[in-house]
Amino acid sequence: MLFIEALNRIGTQPNKPQATGKLKNRPLMTQKDSVDLSTAANEVKEIHLDSEQKTPLTASSSIFANLIEHILNHILNTELSILSPEELNIDNKEWRLFLQAPPNRAQSDTPVINSNSYQEPEIKKQPAKKQLRFRIPVKPAYGNPVEMTVLLSAHQGSPEIPYFFSHIPKENTLPLLKTPYTPEFIGQQITYYHILLDLDGEPDQLSSLYPLLTPPPSEEDNKTPDIYGLRLWRTQGDNLRPIVLGDKKMGLLYIGHYPPLNSHAQALKETNRKSNYLYTKA
Repeated sequence: MLFIEALNRIGTQPNKPQATGKLKNRPLMTQKDSVDLSTAANEVKEIHLDSEQKTPLTASSSIFANLIEHILNHILNTELSILSPEELNIDNKEWRLFLQAPPNRAQSDTPVINSNSYQEPEIKKQPAKKQLRFRIPVKPAYGNPVEMTVLLSAHQGSPEIPYFFSHIPKENTLPLLKTPYTPEFIGQQITYYHILLDLDGEPDQLSSLYPLLTPPPSEEDNKTPDIYGLRLWRTQGDNLRPIVLGDKKMGLLYIGHYPPLNSHAQALKETNRKSNYLYTKA
């Protein structure tokens, strides 16, 4: 990820992800042979990223991407680079990426008991939260470093927790991250981030972008399979925003400046738009 030139000192503008629709409270109906589903199942939705919908890649987002790159190289013990669509020269081409957003709530382990049951609910111990904290001193072009913190959490719904969550200490201080920015600019940046990690993506989840690249990507260019299907999400309240995707041919791609769009709502909008042009004369 290249460092982007800081054009001003107005500070970081927070991202504004789309507000997700709230679940409506529905009365619980108990019937024989019925199955009670967790409400988390309704939270899983498909989103997509559109090449025409993006915000500028700023110096602030460049620092954020380099923090993630710094952490991944530490936990994977390798040298990886996070590239952006701008660096790959595909930011001005048409493309779409479809993703399934994971639920951003810890699911309850207590089973739902209907009114016909005489059994007491089984009390289960909540699983320990898998989290790693990284403190990173960020060095300006001159002056003293500014410490930034990234909390990395494992996605609760993933079938397997990545091995490094049990092999790396929960508290970590990483080596200095050097930047070309002024102390005033670094001092205005966000200093705490919460990142959600899952490995539920397909190994070739960026395959729709392959035809846009010159030369075509090759698997031999990557050094580790640990990033195949990797998805990193930034948590902002109850919302999740995709920021980095890992692919077996393209490596790591930063897409944090592309706001996620609701695929179902977009498809319905396009269907309604096309229906307005139907020839209805009998």
